[in-house]
Amino acid sequence: MDRKGYIFFITVSLFLVFFSMCLSLAVGEVRIPLPEVARMLLYKIGLTSSMTGAFGVYDTILLFVRLPRTLMVFFVGSVLGVTGAVYQGLLLNPLAESYTLGVASGAALGATIAIAFNVNLVRPFAFLGGILTLLGVWSLSHRSRSVDPTRLILSGVVVGSILQALMMLLQTLFPEKLGAFFFWIMGSFGSASWKWLPGCLIASCIALLFTLLHRELDLISLGEGKAETLGMSIVRMRWVLLCTASLITSVVVSYCGVIGFVGLIVPHLLRMLVGHSHSRLLFASWIGGGLMLLWADMAARAIGSLPVGVLTALVGGPIFCLFLWRS
Repeated sequence: MDRKGYIFFITVSLFLVFFSMCLSLAVGEVRIPLPEVARMLLYKIGLTSSMTGAFGVYDTILLFVRLPRTLMVFFVGSVLGVTGAVYQGLLLNPLAESYTLGVASGAALGATIAIAFNVNLVRPFAFLGGILTLLGVWSLSHRSRSVDPTRLILSGVVVGSILQALMMLLQTLFPEKLGAFFFWIMGSFGSASWKWLPGCLIASCIALLFTLLHRELDLISLGEGKAETLGMSIVRMRWVLLCTASLITSVVVSYCGVIGFVGLIVPHLLRMLVGHSHSRLLFASWIGGGLMLLWADMAARAIGSLPVGVLTALVGGPIFCLFLWRS
């Protein structure tokens, strides 16, 4: 794709994001006409001086339920899309993402422990669980001065399986809290509110800053030998980028629970459209991840408050199987 084609693609994608957000504000148990959504948004940003129609009926639903949820869904999706592309570029493995490395499972386990023992620090525990999991996986895969990406992936899969087993154990020991556990294991935006939005926004902005490091990611993708020949300390750079990606993943998981396959599918889809260069892929993944999760959340709400992680797994799994079969 040439430069003009890429600019056209990004322009269309941003328009789709805006349209999807408006549609997300209209979809739910209470259907709100799109003209009412548009009038409310124009009124709130000061482009109109008065409100007519059914604004008084829909005001609370739009401003205090759907708008924070819609923004939160996009920010979480953008983080998952970018971190998936970063993990795959760093580890030279198309299966790499936060869930393959066990980071998301560690964050979910941290939240589960806090819920089980009535500790009112669910999100800090989730964040701590994700970071400790990355440290454990890194320690298992670290040999001498280098880290083998294949060992890192295998370590993440094994550690993630152990953490999943621990979560199952907690569900068995605390059956009265199965509902709260289910939220973290399957992923949901049912508790979205304005007070959780700043954390997701900051994580999304950090994810967007990865686009400034596209040259380093391109060099790492060439292979460890070539990157070191060009003067890059690949071990240090890989460690810094992995820590940062895992940190922001732990942040968003602490707000919405485990949502799989977004970070796995979005970069693969977009490589077919924008190419393998991280200068284009990372920003496209930021938009694409948010867009994919917006539609998944709308579909989950339309079906009837279904956990969004169920839909991403049902849709993402077959798509990824198709990629494997075709390649």
